[in-house]
Amino acid sequence: MIDALVLEKIADLTFFFGAFIFMIATAFAGLGALRLALKGEAVTSLMGVSSLTTAAGVSLYIIQIIFGVEFARDTAIALLILGSVGTIIFARLFRMEEGE
Repeated sequence: MIDALVLEKIADLTFFFGAFIFMIATAFAGLGALRLALKGEAVTSLMGVSSLTTAAGVSLYIIQIIFGVEFARDTAIALLILGSVGTIIFARLFRMEEGE
């Protein structure tokens, strides 16, 4: 029968590689968001910057989980909260400019 310590090591290794693959996927999403952010239109750029902020926040949070870097969690939470609030405010301001 398999020892509990061996199962724990297998679970840790599986989690590490899963998180690593997730970070690679997030990096590709960030590159796509960067491409959107560099387009000329305001709404498209806003969408790209918001997506890039979300990708960076998720990546920082995964780094904190894997490596235990404490400031990464705080930075990730600030990015995710302030990024979404900024997007909502900009969208409301943009909508007001269209209405006038």
